[in-house]
Amino acid sequence: MTDKAVFSRRTFLKGSFSLGAMSLLAGSQVYAQTRPDGVVRLEFMYPVGVSGDINRIVTAMIENFNSAHPDVHVQAIYAGNYDNTEQKVITALGVGQPPAAWLPINSSLQTFLGMNALADLTDLAKASDVYPDFYSSFLSMATAEGRLYGLPFQPSTPVLYLNQQACGQAGLSQAPATWDELFDQAKVLTRRNAQGTQQWGLTIGGGWHDWIFECWVRQNGLTPWQADRVLFDAPEAVHALEFWRKMVGAGVMPAASTWEGSANDFMAGRSAMLYHSTGSLTNLRASSSFPVRAALMPKNKVQGACFWGGAIHIAKNQPEKHIQAAWRFAYWMTNTENSAAWSRATGYLAVRKSSWESPAMAQYAHDVPDALIALRQAEFAGPFLQVPAYHKVREYLKSAIDRCLAGELSPEAALKQAADQSNREIARLLRRRA
Repeated sequence: MTDKAVFSRRTFLKGSFSLGAMSLLAGSQVYAQTRPDGVVRLEFMYPVGVSGDINRIVTAMIENFNSAHPDVHVQAIYAGNYDNTEQKVITALGVGQPPAAWLPINSSLQTFLGMNALADLTDLAKASDVYPDFYSSFLSMATAEGRLYGLPFQPSTPVLYLNQQACGQAGLSQAPATWDELFDQAKVLTRRNAQGTQQWGLTIGGGWHDWIFECWVRQNGLTPWQADRVLFDAPEAVHALEFWRKMVGAGVMPAASTWEGSANDFMAGRSAMLYHSTGSLTNLRASSSFPVRAALMPKNKVQGACFWGGAIHIAKNQPEKHIQAAWRFAYWMTNTENSAAWSRATGYLAVRKSSWESPAMAQYAHDVPDALIALRQAEFAGPFLQVPAYHKVREYLKSAIDRCLAGELSPEAALKQAADQSNREIARLLRRRA
């Protein structure tokens, strides 16, 4: 397969259309069909999980695909965030009319496999250049029991963003490399006056702070889940949450935030350091009035990270002709040139080795060396929370973190409760599947 397209951020935006035209109407159903003229019509359900021009960029990519493939027409269905997208796909699957393809958070892999919803793409991938050219760590996001169920499109890890102006004013020239250094620098960067906190030393993006929390537990040397259970109450996890609470107690970090709000606060200068997705890199750099730097997440015992974002999945229950068309679309979206251009336009990680070896990406890495931070973290990163009943498990963990940081529960009690609730739910779901 040699479909290729080269495009820039400006091309993306020129090819965009109004957000209202892309909205998924309440109650509508999505499916694949073949028009009377023989054109295969596919609907692709896609989330927008970070700030910036992501939706318009994807729209322009799809318009380019449609122009280059007159026998296939793909329509983008923007379903909200990752959670909204997952629930709308599940609803569509329940009535037997799934989208031809969709892009969920990688943690939902077990959910869709449990519904027997995913086309197995292993043989198609083996017949192409996917296995030799895609980074294996990215393929792990969509792999179960040695079989591939999606093509990674927008993997990311959290990175630590720094307001270089604030750091310079505080006399800090190096990014923190360890948790202790992070705490010390956050104290130096926190500014208060009689009206309250003017600048937080550190903010951890809320809403998906469970993703960032798993990275911290991995930095303590533990992956906090297995195929059939979670380990949220393990000492390594409890210690990580204790450290978070220590920073909140010291007044260097807010106890709560939202995902988008934390990015906005950083860009407005209300936080000097921010944990957020590398997918926000381009927007944070372009929208901040001060120089922005990205750094590796500080380590504790070891370096640790896990992937956010996801792979393009293809519905199993559709005609073979539609599966083949959806594969052509997924492959095109992730080819060498497109993956590289997508990475440059957003900050998400290009999934192919050949993308990073291209002259355009070499120049980009030279001009924006921070773009390599998450790629370095990808060397030791793994999938995020791939367990059955993932959605409920996430809510249990998020609630535990929130209640602990609000002072309602100790780290040990909060995580013990989340682990017990999660493992009961996982066991219940596995019994039902059996």
